[in-house]
Amino acid sequence: MKDNRLEQRIQHSLNTELSGLNTTSWQRNQFFENATGGNKVKRKLTYSLVLAIVLLLIAATALAVALLSPKEIVEQVAVPVAQNNDHENYTHEELAELIRTLNENGITLDEGSRIMRAFNAGHGYWEQDTIREICIAAFGDNERGWNIEQKHWYGEMMVSVGAWEINFYLIPEEGDISIEEAHIHAANALKETFGVELPIESNDQWRIYEVFELQWDEKTDSFPLDKAQWSFWYTDRETENDRYYVLLARDGSTINVEEEKKKETVMDEHSRQLYENIQTTFSKETEATEKYGAVMYFWPDEVKVEVYGGLYGLPYAIPEPEEYAVALKDAERFIAEEYGADALEKLGDYKVGYLFQKLDDEEDIETKATQLMWDIMFTTDPEFLSDGYRVQFNRVIHKDTGEEEITELSVAHAHLGSG
Repeated sequence: MKDNRLEQRIQHSLNTELSGLNTTSWQRNQFFENATGGNKVKRKLTYSLVLAIVLLLIAATALAVALLSPKEIVEQVAVPVAQNNDHENYTHEELAELIRTLNENGITLDEGSRIMRAFNAGHGYWEQDTIREICIAAFGDNERGWNIEQKHWYGEMMVSVGAWEINFYLIPEEGDISIEEAHIHAANALKETFGVELPIESNDQWRIYEVFELQWDEKTDSFPLDKAQWSFWYTDRETENDRYYVLLARDGSTINVEEEKKKETVMDEHSRQLYENIQTTFSKETEATEKYGAVMYFWPDEVKVEVYGGLYGLPYAIPEPEEYAVALKDAERFIAEEYGADALEKLGDYKVGYLFQKLDDEEDIETKATQLMWDIMFTTDPEFLSDGYRVQFNRVIHKDTGEEEITELSVAHAHLGSG
């Protein structure tokens, strides 16, 4: 009777506390037999030792259940903190708590990433990019390779923290074809168009990327909610180059099918010179980054002009002292209007960096104006831009009247994310 009571108590403990282990009746019987003096155990365990074993198993199970997935950490920690902020950056303290939670749940971020380098330097980081970094740790570093559900969930998180206005990543709803049907339609479209037999799922030869998303409408400058399309890319695993592309309507009808063929490239003199200039610019950019840092806003003016001023026809220039003084006052005023008169004072010992382009349309019959294009940063963290403000605007000076106006004004927090 004593053994029967012990067995019942252990059975009850297993049923109520260890249900997550999914033990079979045979496994439980073996445990009872071994614990209480079965044939495979030479010496009976004491009642107190059996209870200790049960409690140990319960504790181990509780720890396993307590582990949070990356998605849960984003939903339960990262997003609520971001929603309670009045800015778009995690502070260093908030970032420390988030990273501690990740580590406690077996998730580590790349130490070489900008977010970890910013954190290790004592700074916070942009909320949107921090959440993306967690998703990369969970789903892989190629967003295109995330599945439909992962992309949609990621979009929901971006909307919830105010980074996106709408989630353009969709999942099929009633009236849409399913993801399985979409893959079949895409494969059939390729067969009909190019006569190729491609799989409906990724295999050893082909990696298939898919997305179901809203499409940008240039006429309305928006993502119309009634416009959705399927896109499929078929990538050769050996070369990692996209070989085929299929675009489908949400009902499965074919919109576009393309094939990328390998071609022997013959450059004309203009293309060859452009290619050489790009290579030269890339080398100069690398050198400037190593010498002055990754954020070009704080490079010397002459370096900005040399690296970016001529290759693509971008009119990078060195501003006149008076032009800079006026632009700085404008930017300070715009920040005060948007974030309060004491915003810069609260920021503290900040530094100012900028990009400047000057475009003179004197020969343009329609405009005949000079445009001074400014992108100005105010931050205490020139290396990672983890705080501060960013002001972008054009000062347009009309040639015929001498009148000036500010256009394309944007005032926001001074972050560049992973850029």
